[in-house]
Amino acid sequence: MSAINLDKIFQPKSIAVIGNSRSNGFIFSTLVDNLIDGGYSGELYPIDPNLRTIRQRCVHRSLLALEAPVDLAVLAEPVVSASQIVTECIETGVKGLVMISGGGKGVGANSQALEQAEINRAKNAGIRVVGPHCLGFVCSQSKLNASLTRHMPPSGKMAFVSQSGSICMSVLDLSIRAHVGFGYFVSLGRMVDVDFGDMIDYLGGDYNVGGIVIYLESFGRIRNFMSAARAVSRIKPIIVLKSGRTTPGALAIASHTGRPGGEDRVYDAAFERAGIVRVKTFEELFDCTELLAKKPRPVKPGLAIVTNAGSPGVMAVDALSDYGVEPAILKPETIQKLDEFLPTGWSRANPVDILGDAAPEDYKRVVDVCQKDPEVNGFLIILAPQAVTRPTDMAESLVDFLKGKSYPIFTSWMGGKRMEDGREIFKCSGIPTFDTPERAVRAFMNLYRYSENLKMLQEIPPKLPKKMDFNHENAQAFIQKGLLNKNLSLDPEASKALLSAYGIPVDKTRTSGPDKKLEGDGLKFELAIGSKMDRDFGPVIFFGAGGMMAEVIEDQAVALPPLNRLLARRLMEKSKIYHLLKGFEIQSPESLTWMEEILIRLAQLVTDFSEIEGIDINPLVVDKNDVCAMNVRIFLRPAKVPAPHHLVISPYPNQYETRTVREGVGELFVRPIRPEDAPLLVQLFDSLSPQSVYFRFFSPLKILPHRMLARFTQIDYDREIALVALWGAEPNEKMLGVARVITDVYNQKHAEFSVIVADSWHGKGIGAELLKRCLSISKERGIETVTGIVLPENTQMLALGQKLGFSAKRVVGESEYKLSIDLANL
Repeated sequence: MSAINLDKIFQPKSIAVIGNSRSNGFIFSTLVDNLIDGGYSGELYPIDPNLRTIRQRCVHRSLLALEAPVDLAVLAEPVVSASQIVTECIETGVKGLVMISGGGKGVGANSQALEQAEINRAKNAGIRVVGPHCLGFVCSQSKLNASLTRHMPPSGKMAFVSQSGSICMSVLDLSIRAHVGFGYFVSLGRMVDVDFGDMIDYLGGDYNVGGIVIYLESFGRIRNFMSAARAVSRIKPIIVLKSGRTTPGALAIASHTGRPGGEDRVYDAAFERAGIVRVKTFEELFDCTELLAKKPRPVKPGLAIVTNAGSPGVMAVDALSDYGVEPAILKPETIQKLDEFLPTGWSRANPVDILGDAAPEDYKRVVDVCQKDPEVNGFLIILAPQAVTRPTDMAESLVDFLKGKSYPIFTSWMGGKRMEDGREIFKCSGIPTFDTPERAVRAFMNLYRYSENLKMLQEIPPKLPKKMDFNHENAQAFIQKGLLNKNLSLDPEASKALLSAYGIPVDKTRTSGPDKKLEGDGLKFELAIGSKMDRDFGPVIFFGAGGMMAEVIEDQAVALPPLNRLLARRLMEKSKIYHLLKGFEIQSPESLTWMEEILIRLAQLVTDFSEIEGIDINPLVVDKNDVCAMNVRIFLRPAKVPAPHHLVISPYPNQYETRTVREGVGELFVRPIRPEDAPLLVQLFDSLSPQSVYFRFFSPLKILPHRMLARFTQIDYDREIALVALWGAEPNEKMLGVARVITDVYNQKHAEFSVIVADSWHGKGIGAELLKRCLSISKERGIETVTGIVLPENTQMLALGQKLGFSAKRVVGESEYKLSIDLANL
């Protein structure tokens, strides 16, 4: 989680290009030429020990010869021969280093070790490193081409980040041909430092970036990636092409990068959890990019298809059906209005087939009428070649009309050379165009998936009917006993006892403890649930059909821990057997809730113990009265890292739960906020006076918008800490206050705080208690300074800050105060 100093790489005020005109003159001169020709306006210093003049620029022998500081050094030398250069970068205070050098996994173990040693020296000195083995980057808004490509893409709001230099060059070439605007093109290479997570964090904070497109083969710091993606995907789309979907493809990646990939369906689950849209092909990737770059993304699926031929419209409908979606159903009044001017033989439905001799005015009038229909949320305009069709003239007549629309609208001029000029007219005018209806629909639906993902990310999970308890000590004893006896595969009795410690019901035949017994002769289902260790993502929870059925159908859905009720239900919904279970719910309304609870308990078990290699429960039997694990196998291994660092998603930090007593209040339960706390937070907000709302949000909010509610309760515990004060017992507890400290992704040593307490509980020390605990946790995490902006009228907050040791200074040119505290003094 770090975008530290990335602004010095992508927005540098000065650049040094370091090379050797004798040994790598082409790369060296290309980099200098591209920076000059691209229009970079900052200071540019070519560094060449041979002192050969290049482009009438003064060439310096070394960085030490410069009198001015340098933000970014672009290294054209092989890293293994650049020990002195790295030393100079460190001594002169260079902040960013782009390592452009050839080779890859096959450069040799000795060379890789030397290369890594030099890179580590740079990183340890605080220098951010892009590469090695990359092509550099292009930043259009800075007119900065620090890459080996001769061309700058059209300026735009998209960012492309690639592990592969060749894919980066290919997308750049296509963007120029298709007139797709980009703000960034970044080739990351071997990612020894700056990786996808860092780039997502950086680009997520750039208001000039509207969407992020990624090509990846493998990645290292997956927890960093997941943390960044889960945060940024809430505010802008992230589209990923992950290659190596098949076994041969994964083997090819391992050969190419030296990093074997994990199971592909786990990547699917991870991307979905992070709100990422995954595409499968290069064509899909660029089609999505073009649509997103040129038009608003679709937020609803209602697509109106306007065509001059029936068959292409049918093709578009079939393509929508592949995604489980139908075209928009036109209202009767819409059809009536279309009847007024369309020929008698028109389709009188969607697709709107306006027949082969349709004129531009027919298309325009259809769009004008249909866009007023509440079921319509976007348009696909299709033109198929016919005897009377003039595709170029048609495009010229429609282009000005279409490009002014604020809703998703795109075209498909079907055919080859005859239609090419028409497609080019649309491309030059910023209207997405495709050569087939299927490609157009696929791009539309892929971006609609982002809107659906966003809704899923913001859903509020319900609470379980009862509080869950876990016997951590008993479970730990069973695991330690197994490891001490080198018994890495627990016997059935020990396996069931371990499950029982976490409240998972097991059959009574071969173990003691809180067991369950199946009763009744009604319908029963056999399921298979458990966990397995993925080489990339750590523990993974699986759910599907069990018993004899597992041998007949392949049914195993997967999800990443930790889980809540909402995530557990989604995991079940992905399985084939869920449809049967859903029907069974009529007989036993509690059955699916039981299953949710068992999956949550299972996920908690593998969260708490990194020693668990795998759990296999097959069958887990479900009838109308109960749920019970019949056969259980648990596999252990010595932990490589302590829990919960083996997870790629930070779990709920229960170590920060505590109870405290405040005078005039009584006992308070102070704990980190949970996603299920949304109703309590709404009640707290509703209890606030308009003045308290304004002091906290700097805006006169009347209600707490759903997106803000999800943002405040569904936090990333790696990035922020939010503590709540609860008063009373469940289910009637009240949230009296919230304090939070959010880490700055651009400077992990700095964070910002906020506090809010219900008006009727002011003056009881609740805000001070919460903020003091947040500051203690922040110090524990290595944060050095915490700040917050406070309105001058908010005297209570200013007094609280003074009480806790904050200094207060007016913001220059503003009336607000900035409160600051150095945590070293705590």
